[in-house]
Amino acid sequence: MNPVPSDPPAGPPGPVAPAAVLAADFASPTGPVLHGATGSLYGVAEDGVPGDELLDALDLTTLAAGPDGGARHPGGDASGAVAVLRRNGRPRGKAGVAFVYLQDLFASWPYEDVGIDVYHERLCAVVPPMLTEANAGRLVLVPFNEPDWIWYALKENDPARFDRFMADWTTTVRLLRRVAPGVPLAGPNEGYFHREFLRHFLRRARDTGTLPEWTAWHELSPKSLADFRSHHAEYRDLERELGIDPRPVNIDEYANNRDLSVPGQLVQWAALFEDAKAHADMAFWTAAGGYSGAAPQTNVPSGAWWLLKVYSGMTGTTVRVTPPRPDTPDTLQGIASLDAERCTAQVLAGGCAGDFTVAVRGLDAEAWGPVVTATVHRIDWTGYEGAAAPPVALSRVTGPPGGFDIDVPQADRMAAYWITLAPGEAGPVPRAPWRGTWEAEQARITSGEVARQGHPGEGDGFAASGEYDVSGLNMNDSAVTFSVEVPAEGEYDLAVFYSHMYGRGAEATEPQPAQQVLAVNGAERFVEYPSTMNWQHRSVVHVPVALHAGENTIELSKSGAIGTARGEVALDKIDLTERLPARCSYDGAFARYEAGSDEPVFDVYAAEDRYHRFAGAARGVLLGPQNQCVPVDLTRPVFLHAGINRLRAAAARLDVEPAEGPAPIDVDAADAVRSGGSCLIVNDFAHRGHVIGWNGRGAGAAIAFEAAAGPHALLVSYANGERAEGRPSGADIVTRHCDLVVNGKPAGRYPMRGTWTWNDFWTYPVIVDLAEGRNTIAFGNEHGPTAEFERFRIAPLNP
Repeated sequence: MNPVPSDPPAGPPGPVAPAAVLAADFASPTGPVLHGATGSLYGVAEDGVPGDELLDALDLTTLAAGPDGGARHPGGDASGAVAVLRRNGRPRGKAGVAFVYLQDLFASWPYEDVGIDVYHERLCAVVPPMLTEANAGRLVLVPFNEPDWIWYALKENDPARFDRFMADWTTTVRLLRRVAPGVPLAGPNEGYFHREFLRHFLRRARDTGTLPEWTAWHELSPKSLADFRSHHAEYRDLERELGIDPRPVNIDEYANNRDLSVPGQLVQWAALFEDAKAHADMAFWTAAGGYSGAAPQTNVPSGAWWLLKVYSGMTGTTVRVTPPRPDTPDTLQGIASLDAERCTAQVLAGGCAGDFTVAVRGLDAEAWGPVVTATVHRIDWTGYEGAAAPPVALSRVTGPPGGFDIDVPQADRMAAYWITLAPGEAGPVPRAPWRGTWEAEQARITSGEVARQGHPGEGDGFAASGEYDVSGLNMNDSAVTFSVEVPAEGEYDLAVFYSHMYGRGAEATEPQPAQQVLAVNGAERFVEYPSTMNWQHRSVVHVPVALHAGENTIELSKSGAIGTARGEVALDKIDLTERLPARCSYDGAFARYEAGSDEPVFDVYAAEDRYHRFAGAARGVLLGPQNQCVPVDLTRPVFLHAGINRLRAAAARLDVEPAEGPAPIDVDAADAVRSGGSCLIVNDFAHRGHVIGWNGRGAGAAIAFEAAAGPHALLVSYANGERAEGRPSGADIVTRHCDLVVNGKPAGRYPMRGTWTWNDFWTYPVIVDLAEGRNTIAFGNEHGPTAEFERFRIAPLNP
């Protein structure tokens, strides 16, 4: 057994510390809500990765990307980011912009030092092709990326190095303004805030007429949570001192690995940037297309996505928020907003463990009436790759508009808390299911190792619950045994937080998913673990278990009586949640609206691909994963794909629960008609043991089946383990594409994002119109190989 390093022995118990108090003064507006912190560097790998079902709900003010055709990464080009910005976000008609890291035209970091003349030659080749009509007004060019780290080593505070950079800055800006007239620039884009250099930069840029239209730098230290406000204030002081008109600020890389994916950390960053009315993009540390840990799969959200969605849904103006410990990392921080037109208010808070209180003050009694209802929701952390359900409604309290307190007991430091306020009284929230958490490092460990992960002293480390996990579980007797106590006999959901790099176990001959033996009170079965990006990139698997009241034993091991499990995983924690009827409620008062529509859009979550029943509206329009806008009859079951499904419906409240429906048509890989370069390949991890693969030539295959007329959900189950060749980073996944032809008519070209290995299968959803009787769907890629397909499922959308 490997215990966690112990804390010093505790002394006699002292007085209980009072709960932390976050005060929100709704009588003190601080400006229109900006939503500046919703951006991501390389979070968009290309148009469609992630999908619109995730990005449409976010108010995307900025994205950061590479130049078209850049060599640094295989995806993430500027034009793809612009296409996403043109179609998603910015509900008030403002234009989100893409910051283009021009030096990412180079292949390596810290960039090949080819000399400024060669760099200029390459800029002349790369920049003009991006100046298309589609990109007009949506690009901001970033001439240098972290000049303090690359060719100039500005962090050494050497005036000669400053002068060298400024000479190159001046000539580069003049060149870009010739080849890209009217396109704004951003700089200096340092890796960290450097007041001395920034003063030098601003003065020289002012005097040479090369001031950028945007000021940009990075905040990539855990200390940034303490220092950013002073950095921003110092920058504004420099502008005033030097007589420079205020520039918009974009922190185009922010947060550490330990922050990304974690709602309780991200809310602290968002509070900083919203207070300063600065824009910001989450950093790129892992793989493009995952939206910095918010998009585990193309249309599947993590807890971080729900945090960004709730933040994006804060409308009207922000108001003054006073945290108990301002500018202190890993403490309670928050944002509050007031929408006078809709008569709603919201608070988003988190960052601490234990009890806290939100003190609401200053709502206008004339507008709100005598009573205000506050509903508290929890936004859970689900790792970097785990799917997350909507925020859980925990409690409801009423009070006078002038002021009342909202208590949040036993807060989870990894979670964020969303409080909605509306006039009038409301009934109690449905009882939240009981939940308990047990850390792996505190369990009984056999042949495993406890390691500390992302924490303030190691920002680059990945987040782990409690800052520790258990790894090295690769011996025959390796096991982690939890003693758990539950309040009642019954069915529970067991959520196992784990990581498993590309399925590489000691006995694996190729990357593949892993297994452990799960023993619940001695009864054994296997639990399957899909691959994750690395050994700390956590995901979640869910297993239904039956427990008796009181003490129970749950063991996850390498081997047991039923056999030896495959591969190896690292374990972080387990959650047990009481299994109640699966029902989600969505409040229309806090739904979002599309430009030009007076009906709200609900972002409806489905835990799995299946039919669902709706209450609260008789009709609606499914916007679909490809924006098809399909009318649906909500009095009948509607098929939803796993993840987020956008539904526009005139409803004050929408209740959604799983329902029965016709069984989908299931077509296996072996049933397809293959042509050209397509072939049938044995794969033990695929449905029925085969996939449709490719011999490298552009080719196609087709399936045929009988169906009723009308719109159908088509679920394409695929694997894509391709990596960019010649790159040291295993995270440089490559998106393959699939062209669909339905009954002879082209039905679109769709991106198949990397699934980490060729043995891990994800589902890509499409809505297709079918004819009565026999239908044929062809799929392939005339330009080269597409993904490998294991099966196709087809279900009537609204039977």
